[in-house]
Amino acid sequence: MSNIEQSDLTPFQRQQRMLEYVNRHGSASVKQLAEAFYLHEATVRRDLNALAKAGQITRVHGGAAAMEGLQAEIPLYVRETAFREIKRELARKAAGMVKDGNTIFIDSSSTATLMTPFLANKKNLRIVTDGAQTSLQLSRLKDAQIFCVGGCLRGNSLSYIGPIALQNLSLFHFDYAFFSCRGVSLENGLSDTSEEEAFFRKLLIQRSEHAVLLVDHSKIDVTSFFGIAPLTAIHSLITDARLADEWHIAGLNIL
Repeated sequence: MSNIEQSDLTPFQRQQRMLEYVNRHGSASVKQLAEAFYLHEATVRRDLNALAKAGQITRVHGGAAAMEGLQAEIPLYVRETAFREIKRELARKAAGMVKDGNTIFIDSSSTATLMTPFLANKKNLRIVTDGAQTSLQLSRLKDAQIFCVGGCLRGNSLSYIGPIALQNLSLFHFDYAFFSCRGVSLENGLSDTSEEEAFFRKLLIQRSEHAVLLVDHSKIDVTSFFGIAPLTAIHSLITDARLADEWHIAGLNIL
């Protein structure tokens, strides 16, 4: 569509074309949409905000992601840019729990992966991950053995899933497991968009002496399609959210 043809559209028509684009591609940046529809980025932002307010898309840093109900998954490259500084602080707190000589698990989530630079001074670590990109980040550590569970690689999350991943995970026992999920609530506990990821994290909790959940405020009071475990199954919750008193349950360490 040319710039002249685009100018003839009403705001509603323009927004519907953007919505179709985001749903077709799963996500899109403001720059991509501006170039695709010959618009100023300020106009794109206004339209995306209107679509998000109407509940038709999920607004993320620098763009938007498709809203497909409880099973919707935001691609890793989009999640990496959302709340990045907040996630770095959560990762720093998590890394502070690790002691020399620990065996730990770090999952493929954009938050847990950010722990890597904060582990640089730890000695004699054994680290297991389910993330392809996470394993590359961890390879920069000088005094750590890195293991990857392997299995079937999921394109959206760059994580390994399936029977091979589960079988290999069951071979390990962890002092600490650091992971995230799509949502956590008092009533429904931990949940995720993927059945395979949910099964994996459920087993991960069982194989860990100390299960640590890292979630930013956008995941609090959110319930996704596949349940993982009740909130009481984890040992520590690291978040930037201001939690109500009801979250301070016995046995749960909140940082």
